[in-house]
Amino acid sequence: MQALGRRISLIIRKSDSEKDRRRVLRSFPQWKTIQDGLPVARPRSKTLLVVRLDDIGDYLLFRNQLGMYRKSPRWQNYRITLLGNASWRDIFESLDQDAVDDVIWVRKNPYLDDPTYRLEIWRQLRDRGFETVIAASRTRPLLLDDLCMLAAAPQQRIGCENTYIHESWNLLSDSLYTSLFKPSRALAHEFQFNGEFAEWVCGIRYAGLRPWIEPRFPAPIATPYIVGFIGGSTRSRRWPTKRWIEFVRLLHRYSSTRFFLAGGNGRSELAMLHTIQQRTGAECVAGTVGLRELLHWIAGAQAVVTNDTMAAHMGVSFDKPTVIVANGINYMRFSEYGNAHIGGVSTVYPEVVNRRRKRNGDGPYDYCETVSADIASIRADTVICALKELCNECNGGMSKRDAAS
Repeated sequence: MQALGRRISLIIRKSDSEKDRRRVLRSFPQWKTIQDGLPVARPRSKTLLVVRLDDIGDYLLFRNQLGMYRKSPRWQNYRITLLGNASWRDIFESLDQDAVDDVIWVRKNPYLDDPTYRLEIWRQLRDRGFETVIAASRTRPLLLDDLCMLAAAPQQRIGCENTYIHESWNLLSDSLYTSLFKPSRALAHEFQFNGEFAEWVCGIRYAGLRPWIEPRFPAPIATPYIVGFIGGSTRSRRWPTKRWIEFVRLLHRYSSTRFFLAGGNGRSELAMLHTIQQRTGAECVAGTVGLRELLHWIAGAQAVVTNDTMAAHMGVSFDKPTVIVANGINYMRFSEYGNAHIGGVSTVYPEVVNRRRKRNGDGPYDYCETVSADIASIRADTVICALKELCNECNGGMSKRDAAS
């Protein structure tokens, strides 16, 4: 019965994906026609726009390369502007303000839903008169990154061969650029891809072997603690409430280390946090800390347990023992840190993903192959075991509740 439910869910998911493919291909020429009414482009010499509109985790895996543009001989004496996603503005302003000369912030939901807001962004881009635009993301949404590039109307249009699951999107997207980067490995981790792209477009790349945030954020409390991040962009990425409750109870039996729940401020996540707190007595900082404060909580943590979301990449960037509970979506790009030879990370996958990898090898499996029941099948004791092993390897373990543990 469970297998039948999974097949039905995948059929529905693929049907929805096909509808989305057709919708975007209909909308693109309509939005492009609206752009034709913008003023004539007047590119200014030595002006560069770097487009990076994906989400917080993506930015954390890219941000070390952002400084390479200013250091690059190719872009020397260029005025560099970043077109960024407003969701990670706090992180950028805390860590990376000196990397560029200027920023244009885009709020994605209003951009996609509000024609007036979208047109205002396009007008800003056209008025700036950029000579060159670099679309630095590995996967570019046609209606977002590509149309913003077209609105800027640069003389040079540089990007990467697009990697959406819909080949019709990729063909249209790639045709818009004058120069395209072809990655050396389709299954490279996102951090490695960003380094390769920076080297191709700048001539230099960040020399570090892992994402890195300087450890200059003091811990908010003095006692040792672990952070558990329950957030996730979709339900299929979120380990469910029941499993978190089981995990917290097991952790309290094993360790005296304090445990703090964190997550987003969305209604569903706050409801999850409230239930976990009520059932386990876990401490919680969600709803009271923003991204700037989360930097301090992650920087001071003894370890991080998180869904495959931005907190995972933040934990890795602070070189904290990080356990990722992942459903297998794009795992080679984001959660499979071992493939990138980056230590201090343990990723726990559903058995259905483990069996598929054993049977078929690693591949760029997309979201259509994962349902919510997959991540829900990951047991709490499996995550506890991964946490124990990782903490023992990294820092001599956690504070034990008793010798028998």
